[in-house]
Amino acid sequence: MFKFKDLSDEDEFKSQNFRLDPRGFFEKRRTSNRPYVFDLRSSEAFEIESIPGAHNIPIEHFETSIYQMPFSGDILLFGSEEGEALTAAEILYDNGFDSFHYTESYNDIINNIDSSYIKITDEALIYIKNQLKSSGKNSLLKIIVEPTSPLKANYRLDHDASSKDNDIHLEINGIPIIIERETASYIEGTYIEINKEGNLEVINPNLSISKLSGSLEEQIQTLLDEQVNPMLASHGGNVMLEGIKDEAAYLRFGGGCQGCSQIDTTVKQGVEVMLKEAIPSLAGVYDITDHSQGESPFYKA
Repeated sequence: MFKFKDLSDEDEFKSQNFRLDPRGFFEKRRTSNRPYVFDLRSSEAFEIESIPGAHNIPIEHFETSIYQMPFSGDILLFGSEEGEALTAAEILYDNGFDSFHYTESYNDIINNIDSSYIKITDEALIYIKNQLKSSGKNSLLKIIVEPTSPLKANYRLDHDASSKDNDIHLEINGIPIIIERETASYIEGTYIEINKEGNLEVINPNLSISKLSGSLEEQIQTLLDEQVNPMLASHGGNVMLEGIKDEAAYLRFGGGCQGCSQIDTTVKQGVEVMLKEAIPSLAGVYDITDHSQGESPFYKA
């Protein structure tokens, strides 16, 4: 059992050691093997807009909810302009956590997105400029992000796109780029390049969906690693593939998913739908977890 250790009298909390600027926040979220994002704003603000996959713990409930914090992986905190993230960071530090970072506010995170988040290769830049020149008009290039989980998405480019009022407008090497505010958290680390087929393509090395290949087991494992487990991680849960029989997958859930009262919904409406949409040959998905042994279910029965 993890025991909190009060370090407040032993070592002074140095906020600069844990603070990230907005770009660093997104980079840590994108590159971490196990990122856990916590939104410390009010539930009302969270419902209006937040980062996909973030778990909402309003700051007034944070200290009493500290048992929900994962003891491994990278904890990322943000709040509003009222300083909630700094308060929560100091609470974590005083309770023995060391693998966490915070950034000041949600608005800072979104409003500071700039052209450095996206790279256009030289070959792609020439291709785009020639395309714009031949069209004879100032076309807009919009990056469309279609999330499939909190840390995975499909990316594509939309030429001659229309702009919405809340879209974010950037200019990269003279090329006008639009990104949608709702999916802006998937943009950091994005590349626009020419693919092997000679076509213009947008990818994000860590966040783009991998093309499924290999055996049925390998395809399922890819989906669990890239889409399902990042989604379950916000609730402290995970799932493992125990085996394949008669073209059906047998799964075992752990962490916050073991003993969770919502597990049937998670399996049937979440995991099974996701797997069967991506792998039509999959005959079924079955949960073989002993949920009576769950020690810390996210939703208790």
